[in-house]
Amino acid sequence: MASEKGSQPVGRQRGNRPILENEDMRDVLIAEEGGWKVEPPISSRLWQKSALGKTIEGGAVLLSPAEALFCHWHRNLALPKNFMTEMLATNQRFLHEAVAIEAIRSGGEILSICVEDSPHGNLQCANTWGMRWERISHPSKDLPVSQVRWFISSDDLDLVDLQSWVRDVEKMGQRAEVVVVDSEYYSTIYHLSSPDPRGKLKPPSEIQAPVLGEEVDYFIQYENWPLPNIGVSQAGGISLDSTEKKWLENYLQGAEHAGDAYLLNELLERGLLARPGFKYGCKWRVYDDDISKSHAPWLMSIESEMPRSWEEACLRARLSAGVNKKWVCIQQSPDGASFLSIERILLGR
Repeated sequence: MASEKGSQPVGRQRGNRPILENEDMRDVLIAEEGGWKVEPPISSRLWQKSALGKTIEGGAVLLSPAEALFCHWHRNLALPKNFMTEMLATNQRFLHEAVAIEAIRSGGEILSICVEDSPHGNLQCANTWGMRWERISHPSKDLPVSQVRWFISSDDLDLVDLQSWVRDVEKMGQRAEVVVVDSEYYSTIYHLSSPDPRGKLKPPSEIQAPVLGEEVDYFIQYENWPLPNIGVSQAGGISLDSTEKKWLENYLQGAEHAGDAYLLNELLERGLLARPGFKYGCKWRVYDDDISKSHAPWLMSIESEMPRSWEEACLRARLSAGVNKKWVCIQQSPDGASFLSIERILLGR
């Protein structure tokens, strides 16, 4: 479509969230220890309609600095003089946090920031930043649907911490969600889960082991190969990669598995089929049935391939979604293997 006369073609429009100063804005923010107080009647509307802030005595609500900035953008509340300068001097991540609040609330969802005596605080897990309700619900009468954390895209990724948090949240009956804000103040929301992938193939422990020589080679001449989820049929034999070769050696010798062979064994015993994930940038693409019968639902990365930042994790999750698969991290744990899935979501749709 042609642009208007005298104008230049533009790309994606970026909202810069300006700080506004006009007579129509309500000057109601009062500095208090721990945040910014808003008194009735405006406080009643903020809480009853949007569950913004923490209710305090006298019918007032106490907003966090990031909530106060959100209310400036979306609830027509004026900011005190030098608000941005003073808040950023105290917390350089404060603006990113306000964008994270906006990301959750932009579709009409409700987000309650976790503070002392927050609604349903008994459900709050360690490191949870806020709790989310669907637009038709309210903290005063309903349970939250999710617990939320937020990060800047350049933040380090601690998968051990995330896995522990996700398990705790799921035990409480909520979803685990993360908001990631980048350096341009764009935000993306992810659902984190602990999947339990299972397949239809017979696990090796239920199959009679093949009779081979003393050493296992990378290529095995064998008719009627009994392990359909190990090796690739090629040139009249079975070709193994290094992980499969090590797994087969342990399997035939009755030795304990370790490292990548341990993780492969966990997948095989779940009835899954693991094939190389080279073209997807991961260790394995994992099937729940024979390759001829299904597509691979999962792309799995092992510990040595784990992303180091949220930028890397978000890229992998997005690439996986682009080929209709879920990206999953697999790690060894005391109970066998643990899984963490990161999937991009759109709230309110």
